[in-house]
Amino acid sequence: MGVSDLAGLAALPLLAGATPAQMEAIADAMAPGRAAPGEVLGQEGEPGEVFWLLVEGQVRVTCGQPPLERHLADAGPGSILGELALLRDQPRTATVTATGECCFWSGGREALKRLLEVEPVRTRLRLLASRRLAQDLRPVATTLKDGTAVLVRPLLAADREALDRALKGLSRESMRHRFFTAGTPSPALIDYLVDIDYVDHFAWAVLDAATHDGMATGRYIRDPGGDSAEMAFTTVDRYQGRGLGTFLLGALGVAAVEAGIGSLFAYTMDDNRAMRAVFSKADARASYDEPGLVHVSVDPHRAAALLAPAVRLSLASAVHDIVTAASLALA
Repeated sequence: MGVSDLAGLAALPLLAGATPAQMEAIADAMAPGRAAPGEVLGQEGEPGEVFWLLVEGQVRVTCGQPPLERHLADAGPGSILGELALLRDQPRTATVTATGECCFWSGGREALKRLLEVEPVRTRLRLLASRRLAQDLRPVATTLKDGTAVLVRPLLAADREALDRALKGLSRESMRHRFFTAGTPSPALIDYLVDIDYVDHFAWAVLDAATHDGMATGRYIRDPGGDSAEMAFTTVDRYQGRGLGTFLLGALGVAAVEAGIGSLFAYTMDDNRAMRAVFSKADARASYDEPGLVHVSVDPHRAAALLAPAVRLSLASAVHDIVTAASLALA
C-alpha cells in the first residue's frame, strides 16, 4: 500500500470526519485495486461479499442482460458501490463495470464494520442506503375506493419539480389546509420536503396508474429522540374526494409500524372537515392545541388497519427494506 493510495482513500468525502487512527483501521481492512476499461467489478446475482470505494475513474451500473439490459447509473470518484448487498446479506441486484481506467479500495464485512464505527460516515451511509433502497423499490399497484388504479411508492428527490408544480397548483383553500397559510411554498420548503432519509422522515407518493401524474403525498417526520412522528398530507385539488386521505393515513401507519414508531400525530384546521373525518376513522384522539387548530393522535396499528389486508401486506413488504434494513443493518 503506497502513501498516495492511502491519501486518495482519506480524501474521499464519504470518509470526512474519520480520525487518523480510524483511517488506518479502515485501510488495514481494505485493499487498493485497479480495473481496466470494460472490467466487471461485481456481477448481478453473485453473493455480495465485497464493496468498493472509487478513488479515480468511472463505472457504469446496470441490471439485466442484453438486449434487456437497463442502465441504472454512472458513478465517479468518491462513490461507494456494492454496500447494499453486504448490508442486506443478499445477492447483488446490479452489475458494476469500469468504463475507463479505475482505482478503488475494496473491502468486506470487517471493512464495512470499521466504516460504520465512524459516526459521520455511519450517518452518510445510512442516508445513502435508505435512498438507494427507496429508488429501487417497485411501486405497489392498487385501487382507490372509486376504482381509480394507482401506483404507490416512496417520494424521491427526482420528484422535486413535480412536487413544486403540484403545490403551486393547489387552490388557496388547499394551501391553507396544508400549510396553514395561502402563501406560495418557498424553494427551501420544497427542498426540505424531498430531503428524505426514509427512516425518520418518510413520504409516500400516489400516482395515477394511467397517466403517472402525481395525485397526493403523505409523510411523517419523527420527533428527535422520540417514538412519535408528525404527519402531513397533500392532495391535488382535482383528485380530492376519492379516498386518498384515508388511504395515505393507512399507508403511513404501515410505514410507521415497520419503523417502530409508537404514535402518529397531526395538526389540522378546525374547518378541515374532510381530514377530521379521515382521522376519526382511525379512532384518533383530538384536542384543541390553540383556537382553530386541532391536534390529533393516532395509533399506527389503527391507521394501518384502514387498508385491506392484501394492500397492507404489499406496502409493508415494499417498505420493509427501507425503514428497517437501512437502520437495523447499521445499528
